[in-house]
Amino acid sequence: MTVNCQLLLVASDKKHADKVARDVQKQTLALEKKYNFYQPDSWLNQVVNNRALSQVHLEPDSLAIFTRVHELSQASQGIFDICIGTIKKAAAHMPQLTKSQLFTKYQEAMGLASWQVSGNFLQFNDSNTQFDLGGVVKEYSVDLAMALCKKQGITAGLINFGGDIISWGCKPDNSAFRVAIQHPKVADKICGSISLTDQALASSGHYHRKFSFGCEQSSHILAGQGVAQQVLAVSVLSQSVLTSGVFSTALSIEPNLLKGSFAQQYIKAIFIDEAMGFHQDIEFLSNSVCFNNSLKEKI
Repeated sequence: MTVNCQLLLVASDKKHADKVARDVQKQTLALEKKYNFYQPDSWLNQVVNNRALSQVHLEPDSLAIFTRVHELSQASQGIFDICIGTIKKAAAHMPQLTKSQLFTKYQEAMGLASWQVSGNFLQFNDSNTQFDLGGVVKEYSVDLAMALCKKQGITAGLINFGGDIISWGCKPDNSAFRVAIQHPKVADKICGSISLTDQALASSGHYHRKFSFGCEQSSHILAGQGVAQQVLAVSVLSQSVLTSGVFSTALSIEPNLLKGSFAQQYIKAIFIDEAMGFHQDIEFLSNSVCFNNSLKEKI
């Protein structure tokens, strides 16, 4: 992966912990290779994106991923969309078209209506639909890494793949793991920290990376309606990194999703606004409430 990957495993046997870490590395690299949108020879591109038919047979691992992604995409009311690969591929081949033109041209190839999982098959309703699992695989690999560690007897630890984080158990002194929240505007600076106890954390923001449509620059979080400009970054807590990752992206686009039944039941969100204010709800979007930054010390 192109991000820093960190494992902190609590164990009495260092040799065993080292072996588990190697197993995690092997598993993670295999996932990255298989589902890499930017590698022409990946399984994702060769089998799914370059499909000859309207359906693709899924082996158990891929079936589990796509089934869960479809469920979470539904929970996000379709805001999170792995079909964004359609726009990325089209932008590379048609740089003369604007972002708006591309989203209009390929709207039928986007969204939950364009694909479904039926039995062991991934089915498509439009031949132009392309999947980019960039907002899925790293997050999912963290969840699988924790599962592997637990299976091999690691009773406590913290895994951090480029800011996608999960913890289980406690540190040797029985205290909770504590992780930093990256400053949205300064890449090598933190703006707060948060305790994690058997929880997952993922963050999204539209502050560093950009995507180019010809001469037009856009947030790397691609959506037809754009991102919520009042939201600089979102961090989401849940029981899985995949869930947190999907909703941190979706809330960057549509913060009102926090009012939905799934979000109310399964996640907690921390918004950072343009003035570096921290918020645990979306009242700040109406500019009616001002929060003190000390919230970051209380979470």
